[in-house]
Amino acid sequence: MTPVDTVHLGVDSSDSAIRARIGGHPPQVFAGQPILQTHEYLLTLAAHTATWLGERELSVFIRRGFSIGDDDLEYPDIGVRAVLHSPSSRSAESAGSHGGLGSAALIKTPADEEVMSLVLIAPQPVLIQNEPSYAEAVEADGHRFLFQINDEGWPVGSQSQFAEEYLFGYGSVYFYGSTDANGLVREVVPGFLDF
Repeated sequence: MTPVDTVHLGVDSSDSAIRARIGGHPPQVFAGQPILQTHEYLLTLAAHTATWLGERELSVFIRRGFSIGDDDLEYPDIGVRAVLHSPSSRSAESAGSHGGLGSAALIKTPADEEVMSLVLIAPQPVLIQNEPSYAEAVEADGHRFLFQINDEGWPVGSQSQFAEEYLFGYGSVYFYGSTDANGLVREVVPGFLDF
């Protein structure tokens, strides 16, 4: 297994139709796909954003109507999906767009102990409840931690027109996966929500 570099991503003030991005129209590769009927697009990690991606991109979707009061908050039935795909620019169509999010590029940001990154790619998760048992089910299926999305990193509120509300109850959703002999991820699964 190849080592995982730590990468911090935040929301840029400009948008991007390619590369790492958040909100707006989903990647063109999903046009007409059933996932756009049941889920809303959140973000895309561009190829090489993490060493385990290689030449592929990874897009994250949240189940339409998802709420932290729902039952689907942990693996394997969590209401969030992560899909590996070939590099793809934003679609011209709005199908699957999240109505509560703006559209922006994701950019690498410096590590800051005082500020949580929106996306953290790291060897180990930063847990809110400090309860490692939350990961037991996903790790039992042979997956290891890859990255997390942190509500604390959203530009939310009156100072920002980007996000209308926190999507995960001011918590974090943690993603896991299994890699091949070259260290490239074969699949990515959301493990649990912590808030």
